[in-house]
Amino acid sequence: MHNFKKAIVALDGASNKIDNKEILVNIRYALNTLHIPFEIYKGHTDGFAKLQEDMNQEDTLYIVNDSLQFHLCEKPNILITRSPSWVQGTPKPSTIGVFCKEMIAHETSQLIACIARNTPVRQHYDLNAATTYLLVNEYQTTETHTMGRYGLAAFSWSILATNDVHVKLLLQSSEDWPTVNEMLREGVECFSHPDDILIIINRDICLIPESVAIIRNYMDTHNFDACYAKRVDCITQAALSFKDISNIKEYEGIDLFAFRPGAYCISELINVPLKLGRVAWDNFWADRVKNKLPYNVCYHLPHGSEWTTPAGFDDNRFNLSAISQHSKPNYMGVEHYEEYFKDVK
Repeated sequence: MHNFKKAIVALDGASNKIDNKEILVNIRYALNTLHIPFEIYKGHTDGFAKLQEDMNQEDTLYIVNDSLQFHLCEKPNILITRSPSWVQGTPKPSTIGVFCKEMIAHETSQLIACIARNTPVRQHYDLNAATTYLLVNEYQTTETHTMGRYGLAAFSWSILATNDVHVKLLLQSSEDWPTVNEMLREGVECFSHPDDILIIINRDICLIPESVAIIRNYMDTHNFDACYAKRVDCITQAALSFKDISNIKEYEGIDLFAFRPGAYCISELINVPLKLGRVAWDNFWADRVKNKLPYNVCYHLPHGSEWTTPAGFDDNRFNLSAISQHSKPNYMGVEHYEEYFKDVK
């Protein structure tokens, strides 16, 4: 629990100044909710020593952007970063939360929670840049509307990779219908750094440019080694950003899973064969991963679901049979979805 007597908010800086009113309003709301008085830090010309003294007052929380103030601060702090990960600052042992601008502008509950908890975030292993691996299965299709969805998804990934030079696309191929455990098995073989993250998505899932920054910051702040995200369905002909999808109601399906090398759930998931895009694999994985990303980072063009048609029934039964060997009958845990258990004969 926090024991802060006050907070100092310092969001100035020549290259990373934050003057977004939504961010300032949400910071004020979070601090007021926790009954922490605060002041907006004013720049001065009184010298480096005075600035360092200002940034290290006792019983004080600092909310700062990636600036000189942050690098001088050794007291509990919350770091606000930009979205592209290659320009993000490295959390300090005194950092208790890491957020990109979009996260704080969107809502306040996560900010309130990390201030109240007052626990250091996950520390980076070293200063070498970690890789974010984006893994999809490249199964083929001849349907025009499906190729269109694939094309939009690939376009969104290219924008993401332009913003974040540490994103690497992995394409998995399989002779038969893909199984998610084999995708995971291939993905984890690429890990070479403790801070790497593997993101597994379906082939037609689009990602916003801010997605990797949000996922990394969320996992760092809570020290999670795995998380999952639900998609939103929307009709669009253009690639979208966080502001476009942040308030859309999420779909029941789960289409994004993120893992670090140390994720405890990998050893189980890698040994349970489940068909991608068929019933319940996503619920089974979510129950093992447990940590849901509270931000919309992926979207999808709506279409008919093959798992609800006779073409998918055999694979549906395959999944339910495999899951029944590892769970109670009809139990999907944290993301139980009744539609998966309707008669598919």
